[in-house]
Amino acid sequence: MMKKTIALALALGAGTVFAEFQAGFARVDVTPPLGIPLVGYFSHRVSDGVLDPLYIDCVAVSDSTNKALIYCVDDLHLTNPFMEKAFEAITKATGIPRERIYVHATHIHTGPSDWARPGFSKEENRLVMLYANNRIAKLADAGRFALADLAPARIGIARTECRNISFIRRYRMKDGSVRTNPGITNPDVKEPLGTPDETLQLVRFRRTGAPDIAIINFGVHPDTVGGTKYSADWPGVVRNTFEAAIGDGVKCLFLNGAQGDVNHHYRFPPPGRAALNAERKTRPKAIAIHMGRAVAGAAMSVWDVCEEIPAGRVRGIVASHPMPANLPTADEVKWVEMFDAGRKKEIPLGHMEIMTLTSPGSRVRRLKDGPDHFDILVSSLAIGDGLAFAGVPCEPFVDIGRGVKERSPFRMTVFTCLTNGSEGYIPTTKSHSDGGYEALSSRFAAPTGDLLVDAEVEQLTKLKGE
Repeated sequence: MMKKTIALALALGAGTVFAEFQAGFARVDVTPPLGIPLVGYFSHRVSDGVLDPLYIDCVAVSDSTNKALIYCVDDLHLTNPFMEKAFEAITKATGIPRERIYVHATHIHTGPSDWARPGFSKEENRLVMLYANNRIAKLADAGRFALADLAPARIGIARTECRNISFIRRYRMKDGSVRTNPGITNPDVKEPLGTPDETLQLVRFRRTGAPDIAIINFGVHPDTVGGTKYSADWPGVVRNTFEAAIGDGVKCLFLNGAQGDVNHHYRFPPPGRAALNAERKTRPKAIAIHMGRAVAGAAMSVWDVCEEIPAGRVRGIVASHPMPANLPTADEVKWVEMFDAGRKKEIPLGHMEIMTLTSPGSRVRRLKDGPDHFDILVSSLAIGDGLAFAGVPCEPFVDIGRGVKERSPFRMTVFTCLTNGSEGYIPTTKSHSDGGYEALSSRFAAPTGDLLVDAEVEQLTKLKGE
């Protein structure tokens, strides 16, 4: 009799926690005015049109006591100065503390600069900062709107694969060098340096009296459009395609995963894909549409068969972790000096690597005199004992994302890049020793990839035990 009573009490308790969970959604249009510089390449680009609108999406979650906000922003990245002001504004507007604010940028290359830069004109920087302050205010608004939309919800999770749209972009060449994006069908390529993570993760909030919410998580570079017109690239297509196909007012938030060493370039494209590449001249979003539909389709294939898991307490950690700086070598300093002396042809690197090494804001120029370390803000958010979000403010290689997901104590861990800040590329330790564009540009030394996984898993483990 006693065992039955305890079992009934536990069942009622679990049901109570489940019933108390709520989720809400908000979307705010943040398409900028024209004339703001776009970021993502080495060239100066100024926006002159709109292919499709840019948005802030926000999901609010609540256990009736603690609330959290999960954002998706259509942009390349949100830099640390921007995020410092954004944290303050969101907390002031919503009451949500910093440790439960999770702001992710999808890493599109057709979005506006989020902060003033030395290379912009005075007028461009004025426009950039006007827009930055406006967007910070809209982040706060989106948080308020999502909290106002809270409704009782049940949590479902699912995994599947989305194949043949994410490809390793770093290659060992036949001469032993490492190159990023060496060109499709380049005969001098020997082998790719890694394996893409084709896992797609889906979180479903099935709500009572309100449209359901989907969170889709998949990792690959959103760099299929280019040009000088605003576009949400393929993540925007994921959102639009999924919502239109599922119907019933469903809302979709996309979170990009580990994408530092993967992109959309098919090494030996079949005839149909080769034709699609050529279509970009007349249809700038051709590849974005293909990829967005593929990701949305994979998510739709498991939407109705999600496994329901118990909800529970909402809690989070946002903490700084010191990481070693990637101080320049004697050779790197010498190569920059050769470039400045007009001896570019004597530098034993590829064009992309030389540009990375010698640009005005390059790592070598910035770190010639130190410092020996930088702090990285690591973000972790948990809902109950089954679901967690693990965010890093950088572009991590796919094996870093794999490492966090494999070692996490949670049933599902949604790993995201460029969350709550932006710190550039974080290669794995092995990739650092291989060299190439990402290692040359990263201001963090080789062990940082491993240390970042350790820091994230440490925070997730702490949340699991709370």
